Amino acid sequence: MRSHVTKVTVLMTLHNKGPYVEEAVRSVLASTLADLELLVVDDASTDGGLDVVKRIADTRIRILESAVNTGRPAAANRGYDAATGEYIAVLDADDRIHPERLARQASYLDGHLEVGACGSWLQFFGGRDLVHRLPTEDEEARALSVFGVPVSYGACMFRRSVLEEHGLRCPAAWHTPGMDYLFMLDVGRHTRYANIPEVLTDYRIGAQNMRHGRDARRDLFLVSREMFRLLGIPASEPEVWAHLLLHEPPHPPLGAAGVWRVHRWKQELLRTTTHLFPGPSFARQLEQRWDRLFHILVKEDAWASFMHIALSGAWRTRLGYWLSVTRRRWLAGKASDEGAVR
Repeated sequence: MRSHVTKVTVLMTLHNKGPYVEEAVRSVLASTLADLELLVVDDASTDGGLDVVKRIADTRIRILESAVNTGRPAAANRGYDAATGEYIAVLDADDRIHPERLARQASYLDGHLEVGACGSWLQFFGGRDLVHRLPTEDEEARALSVFGVPVSYGACMFRRSVLEEHGLRCPAAWHTPGMDYLFMLDVGRHTRYANIPEVLTDYRIGAQNMRHGRDARRDLFLVSREMFRLLGIPASEPEVWAHLLLHEPPHPPLGAAGVWRVHRWKQELLRTTTHLFPGPSFARQLEQRWDRLFHILVKEDAWASFMHIALSGAWRTRLGYWLSVTRRRWLAGKASDEGAVR
């Protein structure tokens, strides 16, 4: 019989991130929380990354090796099966954590028994330099989940009892980007979310990221379609494509007909998700994204943005601005044409 349960297992899956893994490992070992194990699940790396980890002499490191590459979801699941901690914190092998992250998240979960997934803000570095802020409370984080991660997987600490009680594991057959997002949605069906409003994890942007060099819109379509299936929200393929237009740009040209389709989908989404998002946060999130679309369109397509005004009933607040921007665009186009003639 075990006399002591480790407080936190840090789960790190590793596949060909040799140039970064030592920095990631040492960031964990420098944690202010002493009661931890670092579980490195190597998924048949071929770049020497596993050897880098093996050369770090620390009894808190435990390694699981695989003779064949099985993919990130299956590797993560081996880690969840083998974890011994009361809590499981995730860290990608090319990222790093701040020394106080594990202690801060464990303390939060100790004091909030209703929360099973606790994240934090992230500092992007490498290819981008910005702070990614996520909602602190469950309702706002849940409202965000139809458009993006409610809690960043690589910055999250899970309550292991929730994962075990409900048999929660990563979707092993999912091999395109978005596995972490889908897993987080599945977790949210059984527990509450929270994010500590501090930067506790540094997220590296670069060519080593799984999304790098891929068709981002096609990947987003696939993961959004699966998200709707997982949450039980009816959505046809044209409706999923319309949904993508409520995400961050860039967007393909819409035209007035496209704006009408997005508006119809927005109304349908509100109608069919009342049971999932009973508070005001989701409706507010949806309206903010719809409004943002107008400010993109008005600079690109006069008739599409006019249709947006008509569907929103925003004649008093938007028409003057629309006329001003449209006139400036017309004058700029006319001057350009005259210059070409000369």
